[in-house]
Amino acid sequence: MYDARQIANWFVNRAAQDRRTLSIMQLLKLVYISHGWHLEMRRSPLIMNKIEAWKYGPVIPDVYNAFRRQGVTPTAPVPALGPQVAPHDAHLLEQIYSGYGKLPAMTLSDLTHEPGGPWDTAIKNGGLFSPITDDLILPHYQQKRARA
Repeated sequence: MYDARQIANWFVNRAAQDRRTLSIMQLLKLVYISHGWHLEMRRSPLIMNKIEAWKYGPVIPDVYNAFRRQGVTPTAPVPALGPQVAPHDAHLLEQIYSGYGKLPAMTLSDLTHEPGGPWDTAIKNGGLFSPITDDLILPHYQQKRARA
């Protein structure tokens, strides 16, 4: 399990390899989507950080707070706790980046706002800033796999 900032750093560095930058919103959604697919495929969390339901979808406050100092479009990694991303996890992140990494921020936000999805359920049950727990995220990604 990783500090979500470490996963966000991976995406910042990966985008830089393509001479691209990602907005904070894109970073937040890519980390969240990676966590969801990791839960579905490996039955274990990718990140240890709290996820909350904010206006524009799931947000990892630790990632938001660490990167917002750089403005809307971060260009550099931030300090993160814990190990570097392992090769098998980097492979998953590469798949997420390939599939979702070029999508605009609002498209990624829309993807995380699905009716009946984790964000929607958290908002309905607890309002803005309520936690989005793994027991909401896992079945959602299992359903996505079943539909695919």
